[in-house]
Amino acid sequence: MNQSDIPLLPRSVREFRPLCPGCTLGRAASTDAKPCSFYDCPGLPAELEVTCDKCMFDFVANDGQPTCDHDVCETALRLRSNVPTYLAWIEILKVEQHPAAQTVV
Repeated sequence: MNQSDIPLLPRSVREFRPLCPGCTLGRAASTDAKPCSFYDCPGLPAELEVTCDKCMFDFVANDGQPTCDHDVCETALRLRSNVPTYLAWIEILKVEQHPAAQTVV
């Protein structure tokens, strides 16, 4: 998914912003360790869920100790399919954080 696909994202995804106290666009879009329950923001749209609530496997980082077979588990398949949407949402946050870096096409 690239920037031209962003308007195709569901409105709930395009408009969602982290609501946790102290969270900033930079912190939400960073790849560093998060000091909170990352991916578990209040009001997080289902399309942005990318961490299993049972085993906490992170499908964006492909990290954790899965307790299922990701090729057959319905939850794993759903969460893995959310990764491109999640990454596009992160790009939205990065553009908002640094609007001057946005490329004009």
